[in-house]
Amino acid sequence: MRVKVNVDVQSNQEYGNTLDVVIGPNDTVAALKDRVGALMLMPFPNQVLKLASGESLPDKEVLYKHDIEEGSELVLEVSTSAKALEQQLKDLLKTRDLSCDELGLLYCYKYGVSVSQTMQALGEEGKLQDFLKRRKDFLLEGSRVSLVREDTSLRPFSVKNELVDIILSSPTGKMDVKELADKFSEKFNMSIATLTGVKLATYLSRETETFSMIGRNFVGVKGAARKNEAQAAPATRQETCDDEESVSEVNKQYLELHSKVCSRAFNSKAAKALVDVVDLIQEVTFLNVARVVKSGSMGKGTAISVGMPDAEVVLFVRGLPLDNHSQWLPSLLQASAKGLETSSKAMHSIEGIHVTEDSVRFNVPGVLRVDLRFSPLFENMVHTLQVIDKQHPEQRHHYKSSLVEARVQFVARQPGSTKLTIRLLKWWRDQQDWSAEIFRPSDDIVELIAIYSAVQTKPADQQQSIANVMSLMSRFDELRIVWSNFYNKADVWPPLLQQCPLLMDPANPYVNIADSKALNPRELMAFARSTHFFW
Repeated sequence: MRVKVNVDVQSNQEYGNTLDVVIGPNDTVAALKDRVGALMLMPFPNQVLKLASGESLPDKEVLYKHDIEEGSELVLEVSTSAKALEQQLKDLLKTRDLSCDELGLLYCYKYGVSVSQTMQALGEEGKLQDFLKRRKDFLLEGSRVSLVREDTSLRPFSVKNELVDIILSSPTGKMDVKELADKFSEKFNMSIATLTGVKLATYLSRETETFSMIGRNFVGVKGAARKNEAQAAPATRQETCDDEESVSEVNKQYLELHSKVCSRAFNSKAAKALVDVVDLIQEVTFLNVARVVKSGSMGKGTAISVGMPDAEVVLFVRGLPLDNHSQWLPSLLQASAKGLETSSKAMHSIEGIHVTEDSVRFNVPGVLRVDLRFSPLFENMVHTLQVIDKQHPEQRHHYKSSLVEARVQFVARQPGSTKLTIRLLKWWRDQQDWSAEIFRPSDDIVELIAIYSAVQTKPADQQQSIANVMSLMSRFDELRIVWSNFYNKADVWPPLLQQCPLLMDPANPYVNIADSKALNPRELMAFARSTHFFW
């Protein structure tokens, strides 16, 4: 049944609209709000749905209980404010400082709409930087944004400037990284991680314009001329400078390569295309969709702009059987593909629609490759794992999509430096000449190896990070990696613990990502042993 929803955006009447929305017999007020929010790209949570009589409806209310008929008119009042946007940006900055570009992209990933569109709806003029400058809770240093912390009497202050002062107070103009962390904690009674959300080594690796690593354990300030340097023994001084220039120059090459293989402009375009795809799917589908999850490289924030980035859209559907996928999934995939093929809107925005073993695959021309997948609706993750436990081992692969939220969360929450390493490794993988698909490591393998390496070795920069990962890959056949984020080792299916290599799915204790049916590591190990990125 179709109803008309008049969207009233209080801060900007021009941003309002009237939409024809299809509702089902079990749709709630909250479900209708989600659908309208996706169609209009509105990241504003304060919304009230009203009947034509003016009666407000609670979110959990089923719409059909209110005698709504075909063509009935509803009003969705949307309360917007600059404070709401301010709070959304604060939430994104809680874990670490970001550049304005990173903040804008992260906002788009989380809310499905660009910051500029949100500002337009609010009637705010200028760019994101202008918005931040007008707010006292944000500190803008060049293009880098941080929060003014409430838990220090020295606010607002620059972490970077304070670190520079501490380093320059040293007689040698350099300092051991651990000593620097200790001195900072002594001075401000809090750690670098508390303020920035990352460890000091990671923070320094991001601020390469200011800091330079000297050898493996010492850090200096670029361009800082110390009087006592002139008094140092010529040979010692030359060795230090050569070491510093060599390390910083190689790391700079990694960062420059990353800027080429991960174009912000292209990723922004791909992110917008993914939002449009989700809107199209929700408009076309005949299913009772509870929620939509975006995954793949785009959803996890690890996409590269070389070639066509991949995305996965998973629909969690009410009413689907919890098991026996082989009986209902093939017909569902065929029907969904047919729905997309016959949609006039889809004809002008996507191409190459076809059915794979477990998805409907299509392309946004020149921008994105998308796999549309489906999952039954479970009560929670514990319920999902209980159902998987009852299945025959050969049937458990059907539940990969059901755990997509945990898998996306695991990767997406990694530090920016780790995701930078992942993107560089994906580029490296795509440069290799694999003799068959069985030898080519999947995105999951590349991502998990990079994450494990970063957690275990805490690299100071990309040069060290890539070297550490290559070392792991060169002995891939010896790996035994079990995560503890979503389950315990005791929960792992016992036969898997006998396998080697073992690279557990971080969300699913029944899956070894490095299973011999998925990867033969022989070529990966050989390439890793002989790899040089730049020579």
